[in-house]
Amino acid sequence: MKMVKIVGHYKLDKNENFAEYLEALGSPEEMIKKVTAPGATIEIVQEGNKYTFKSNSQVDVVLVIDEEVEEVLPTGVPIKNLAVREGANKIVVNSTAPDNRRRTRVYEFCDKGYVVTLTVGDLVAKRFFLRV
Repeated sequence: MKMVKIVGHYKLDKNENFAEYLEALGSPEEMIKKVTAPGATIEIVQEGNKYTFKSNSQVDVVLVIDEEVEEVLPTGVPIKNLAVREGANKIVVNSTAPDNRRRTRVYEFCDKGYVVTLTVGDLVAKRFFLRV
């Protein structure tokens, strides 16, 4: 399998069940509106095994491959993330909240962009981003 370029600029194409996913995590309505609005952009930068997803909605995510890192959600809740690479085009992030609730994010990259599949309990959401 060929290695896909991960770093770059992306624009949100569409969401599936993302607002419902954020509601299930207890996100405030104002934040849900902001991060689900059309025109969201992401810049992914890489430093070694660290990836930073910089968003124009001021919600940045830092992932370090094979290392547990803490992320503070916009709701103020800290979660522990463990990111692993799977193959040439996938990053899987397993997260645990202080109440031991778990969620998973799977980033799958291709030449045209990426899809992130988010799962909490039985709820699955997807966000589709196009490379710009």
